[in-house]
Amino acid sequence: MLGGCVGNVPSGKNEPEDEGKSEEVVQPGQQQDEGSDKAGSPANASESFAAYSEAKGELVTILTDALAKNPGTEMNSMSLLAVALVDLAVIPASCFGLGEEAATMALGMMALKDVVYSENGNQYSVKYTNAEGEQYELQGVYDKAADALRCTSLFDGKESLIWEYRKTSFGYVGQFYVTNEDGTRYVYKLAVSGMDGALGISEASAAPPALTGSETIDFPKQSTEWYAIKGDAVTGLTADGKEISFVYTPSENGE
Repeated sequence: MLGGCVGNVPSGKNEPEDEGKSEEVVQPGQQQDEGSDKAGSPANASESFAAYSEAKGELVTILTDALAKNPGTEMNSMSLLAVALVDLAVIPASCFGLGEEAATMALGMMALKDVVYSENGNQYSVKYTNAEGEQYELQGVYDKAADALRCTSLFDGKESLIWEYRKTSFGYVGQFYVTNEDGTRYVYKLAVSGMDGALGISEASAAPPALTGSETIDFPKQSTEWYAIKGDAVTGLTADGKEISFVYTPSENGE
């Protein structure tokens, strides 16, 4: 159901889970966008989203590069493409907390049509039409105290994606539950700590429990397919049940 915005998300493999969340609703006018309460904490949902996206993006890039360059795991790197596709569906969250005028202007620059943005305390909504004329809405709730964002994407009024992340003692954990146009459902789990982390993929029959922030960096290894990196050591379990382990040597021009 991520249809026109991101197309069918490629299969990962199998498992359920996702839901719930910490919804600390701030009083209207008492915006969490007023600035950081403590040093280093995001000033608003937009800033938090950017920080998580950068951390997650680095992990996915490293794992994709590692799998693509290692003999025998080249095709496994394709499993991670869905992460980038799903990210397209939540791009409007980059404007959460900016205020209606600034957010509407920024969203208009993303080639979205008929944009309607609203925010009420720590709750956000972006309604828009894509180039194919399909209608979407992205709803979000930001828990500033936990530095956690939970989003739900609706396609033609039907829920197609539940996407969330949460700050932890070691970095971040994240997960998203995707319903494809063909009815298949997948859960993707991530844990990031600097350049280390893991990403797991499972087929699902229902949304997983909401993140709590108490998850460990091995949280994604609950999945039926997963890949992890610690230093230069890459380990994993492929979709067909094969265990992998190898040393990753980044490209010379890599980070």
